[in-house]
Amino acid sequence: GTENVIRACCVLSIPYLLYTSSIAAVGPNTSCEPLLRGNEDTQYSGEVELPYGKTKAMAEKIVLEANGKKLSNGGTLRTCIIRANTIYGEKAAFLQELYLNARARNGALNYLEPEDTERNLTYVGNVAWMHVLAARNLQLQPEVLARQVYYCYDDTPSRKGFLVRHQLLSSADPSVRLGSHIPYWKMWLLIQLHRIIRLILPPFWRPQPFLSVPLLNTIVTSFSFETDKASRHFGYKPLFTWQES
Repeated sequence: GTENVIRACCVLSIPYLLYTSSIAAVGPNTSCEPLLRGNEDTQYSGEVELPYGKTKAMAEKIVLEANGKKLSNGGTLRTCIIRANTIYGEKAAFLQELYLNARARNGALNYLEPEDTERNLTYVGNVAWMHVLAARNLQLQPEVLARQVYYCYDDTPSRKGFLVRHQLLSSADPSVRLGSHIPYWKMWLLIQLHRIIRLILPPFWRPQPFLSVPLLNTIVTSFSFETDKASRHFGYKPLFTWQES
């Protein structure tokens, strides 16, 4: 799909391409040490385990290599990448599912992340605004933004992910309370049990998909970044404060 978009840009002489990627293209993964307070230039080694992250990493490589390609009208293609993180919005299915699951457990919001997990979270208004500014400035200052990668960031409190989710959900429904930490070993056993059930039961019944071990490892691996690159390169400032969001 990414290759087709780039071909279309070249054929139709579209000179600027702003690609929305994900931090999943970088990590987290469990093949190396967790990343704490990195930035766009931090080298984070190890293999990305999940298919989504692998495809995003491949797409990023294609987009960066496409910078400088010749267009059909003789012009040049300029490309830029924005890596989004977890995105919130008033219709976010992710939050709705968390809320419904919490209500099904008498309002208890249980969590997987260990106490020392560190993550940065973003919300949808500022992610969109960063794209608008980057798209505008890629045209005005291609020498600065071309072939660059930017993490999405704002003033979301830099605290444990499950605490941020609890704050968001409890502000909408005060009955939602923080439950207990689910141990890694318990989730690992549930995953293995679910795999066995899925092997035995078909074709009579096909259970719904469940967590995989790579996804579980991603959830419990610390990965955070600290950057002001978007601010320095194209004057990005959050459009909405944390309180407004």
